[in-house]
Amino acid sequence: MHLSYSTSKYKGKVYKSYSIAKSYRDGKTSKKEIIWPIGKLTDLEAQQISLICKTISGTDQILTSLRDVVVKESKPYGDIAIANAIWERWKLSKAFEINTTSELSTNIVAKVLTLNRCIAPCSHYSIPRWVNEKDLGRLNDDKIYYELDKIGQNQESMENHLFEITYREDKKSYDYVNYDLSSSYFVGFKCSLSQYGKSKDDKPNNKQVLLGILVNDKGYPFKWDVYPGNMSEIDTLVDNVDACVKRFKLKNINMVFDRGIVSDGNLTYINNESLKYISALDKDQIPNIPSVDLSVFTGVTIENYKEYLPGLGFKQYDGSLFYQDLGEIDHQRYILGFNPALYKEDRKCRDEKIAYFENFLEKKNGELRNAKRSRKRESTRQIIFNELKRLKINKYFQDPILKAIQVEQKNKKGEMRTVKPFKITIRKKDNIIADWEKLDGVCVFISNHTGKTDNEYRFPAEKIINAYREKTKIEDVFKHIKAFLKIRPFNVNTESHVRAVYSICVFSYFINKDLAERRRKIEGIDCLNSKRLYEPFRKYHYMKVADEKYSKIKMGPMEFSPETKKYIISLGLKDLAK
Repeated sequence: MHLSYSTSKYKGKVYKSYSIAKSYRDGKTSKKEIIWPIGKLTDLEAQQISLICKTISGTDQILTSLRDVVVKESKPYGDIAIANAIWERWKLSKAFEINTTSELSTNIVAKVLTLNRCIAPCSHYSIPRWVNEKDLGRLNDDKIYYELDKIGQNQESMENHLFEITYREDKKSYDYVNYDLSSSYFVGFKCSLSQYGKSKDDKPNNKQVLLGILVNDKGYPFKWDVYPGNMSEIDTLVDNVDACVKRFKLKNINMVFDRGIVSDGNLTYINNESLKYISALDKDQIPNIPSVDLSVFTGVTIENYKEYLPGLGFKQYDGSLFYQDLGEIDHQRYILGFNPALYKEDRKCRDEKIAYFENFLEKKNGELRNAKRSRKRESTRQIIFNELKRLKINKYFQDPILKAIQVEQKNKKGEMRTVKPFKITIRKKDNIIADWEKLDGVCVFISNHTGKTDNEYRFPAEKIINAYREKTKIEDVFKHIKAFLKIRPFNVNTESHVRAVYSICVFSYFINKDLAERRRKIEGIDCLNSKRLYEPFRKYHYMKVADEKYSKIKMGPMEFSPETKKYIISLGLKDLAK
């Protein structure tokens, strides 16, 4: 049964005459029987009667009132949909060559774990509950552990996939390859990879691992590693250079890395592989460079550097750096730089630390003058050494001198007794402090870009400086993985699981980075390391709506508004907008 109408014309105007009709077949012919002629109807009346006919004729239609319709459940889905759309855009499921054959295959579990890190990062203990809340499937701890092993086995294919899709998208983005490391700590002590080492998380009492990563010039990751926590950063570079040359077949690229990875062996190895390198030197390496005269900075002050440095042949790179190209020295290119903001910070930091220590020493001597018990010489000396080490200023002071003193104290019985503590004196190394003051604000960039044309370097000093400064894009990776994807602390213990968790975090960063880049092109803002990254999409929920009168339930996502659809299309995710 349905609402039917016929049309007629009167004085050039079309009129509709409605009726309730029933369709039936007469042999092979479809016919219509008028059950109830109605006549004229408004558009609203026609819609209402049509709905009544559908309700009578079908089981999926009900006639209800708004007061009987209630929302039973509502779950955010817009943010997950966006992250999933980017996963599909880059075909990240194809990164997994080893898959389990169950309904929840490895690539699906990897996707769920990745989306969780993107949207609501939590430990693997909490993931099954999150998955259940989002209706993403059924996961338990055993399944997660099993699939983490498989994800660990897929690491090389995951790296190859990210490289292939980003290289295909923009070959020029691999002109510069940035490499760096950070650390992450553990709660327990069972992982064989975890070792005590130099912590970058201010967790010296926790075991840790080193996390290494390679990113292209746009900041997209394509290779990563997990190293024992006590491994020297210098020892990690060669394998990554080999991967660039042999696995990824990269040629004529610039390897850009932090000053802590610089060594003669590493620089020679890169040079022998016909690659270029751009880095900087540690402060204690600078005085050893031939032809670098640090005495030129003796007269520099925060008030006069703008006039003083150009007179010495320095050029201004920007408001925070002056530089001088020292040219080629022993087959390496050196660029001497002076940063006035860093100069001010270096000097202030040193002066404050020395003043703090001198105040500490004064208080310690005050305690010793009023000591109620005798002190041991070595343990007292060690207290001073520990404070100097903690402040990282032991190079500025000579060894402490402990002079035994006698203090008369009254014991609990009122009897006088002699206590033997010490008076501590320590001299500053004024000549060492003066030498280090010459290095305040000073930096040196190093490269093997030594080729010239017509006596001019083909690779200008400005490009070397810019390439090194742009390595902040790799610092964004670790900042995001630690602060937003919450890789710290590791809650898994096996080497395979640790590597798999890091791989999931890299994939999550890749998705978040890509979304941030898409938004930056539209809005002109960088929201990568911001909680606003998924904010425009969080208001869209997956709803469960029920009709209380008929006990009918309808489930489905909220429809994107026209403005949001337009925005999603501008992000390059038109399939999601549909």
